[in-house]
Amino acid sequence: MEKGRIYVCDEEQGSREYLRVLLEGRGYAVECFAASAQLLMHLDEFREQPPDVILLDVRQPGFEGLEALRRIKAARPETGLILVSSFATVRTAVEAMKQGALDYLAKPVVADDLTDLLEKVVERTRLVEENRSLKAEIRRRFDPDQVIFRSSQFKRVFELAKKVAPSDASVLILGESGTGKELIASTIHYSSRRRDQRFLTINCAALTDTLLESQLFGHVKGAFTGAVGTQRGLVEEADRGTLFLDEIGDVSASLQAKLLRVLQEREFIPVGSTRVRHADVRFIAATNRDLEAEVAKGNFREDLYYRLNVVTLNVPPLRERRDDIQLLAEFFLRKYASRGSQGVSGDALALLRSYDWPGNVRELENVIEMAAILADGREIAPEHLPVKVAEGRPVEFALPQEQMSMAELEARYIEQVFRQTRFHKVKTSQILQISRKTLDRKLQQYDISREE
Repeated sequence: MEKGRIYVCDEEQGSREYLRVLLEGRGYAVECFAASAQLLMHLDEFREQPPDVILLDVRQPGFEGLEALRRIKAARPETGLILVSSFATVRTAVEAMKQGALDYLAKPVVADDLTDLLEKVVERTRLVEENRSLKAEIRRRFDPDQVIFRSSQFKRVFELAKKVAPSDASVLILGESGTGKELIASTIHYSSRRRDQRFLTINCAALTDTLLESQLFGHVKGAFTGAVGTQRGLVEEADRGTLFLDEIGDVSASLQAKLLRVLQEREFIPVGSTRVRHADVRFIAATNRDLEAEVAKGNFREDLYYRLNVVTLNVPPLRERRDDIQLLAEFFLRKYASRGSQGVSGDALALLRSYDWPGNVRELENVIEMAAILADGREIAPEHLPVKVAEGRPVEFALPQEQMSMAELEARYIEQVFRQTRFHKVKTSQILQISRKTLDRKLQQYDISREE
């Protein structure tokens, strides 16, 4: 397996051949160049097959090694550069580091020193490239221009989000679960001057009070049982970026006070520490609760509420933006194209538009993913949709008046769901939240069979 791609640029043929034999023997793919000018002619090819490391001789004809280094770093910042020379000086080494070289070796190059260094530089180069690719993918996924909507209701929220993005004002996003509050928060971040910094999120309702405080502010070694080392919190990690606090309405009173301090003073203290730290963070918070009512009840600090509520965005539920359902369904179908479905029929689309979607966009995505599997390469039809969507209501089950055992009650409920799904075993098992194997066993156990 190839350990990495190495370019060797050295005017001395003997040195080039020595490095080629050495590095190929250690599992590297090597390409050699006799001069900087020759290497620079290949800069355009770096995008397709970039080298992991370039070994560049400082004393080059036509171009000085340092000038070549500057041009290579401008074209391909991720590439690791190591300078080698028979005329190593402290001044040259310092200048090389300033221009972006990772290290500097004097000739004759010691084999073990070079290969040890290459392993570290190749690993660094690939980590930098992976990080760059991940950032590019995140920007692509959260590109504000790629947000899908047609309805005027969502358009108003989206346009206001982009309008407040350039400021550093805190934003409070209100809306039901699954409406896309995190999408609006990411739109604000990636439309702001902080777009090149980190966008971090945390669900405040998913963690205990102690764990949430540690996650937000970090902790020092020995702060509590299990704190075997010092850990930075999200507030510190998001410095100069944005921190999205989802379900802010579930934060305890003590943590509300500490969050208020960060918002007002931009300072915090890690758990178990006495040292104050500072962070420049933009806060975006979201909740499905009525925070004004929580303030009136004394459950939420009024001063924190107004600090967070500089700008308020209300994300409408999916049932109030039915014009977006078709666009979203088509988007999710493309996302799960590997499932093989060829589109959504008019009848199925009509059912999607008429359903109230209590789970909002998140529920729609789940329904489309399941329907794409059931369609098995065909167009999604009404029979591929869950019963609650196809019939516009969930499966209802009335408790019988007569006394029944648990087994009899279970048998009756399974039979009713089986009938309502038109004897579709996959849909039935999904509604009952049991495996297909368990369903088959229970159908046999209770002698429930499909009726012709």
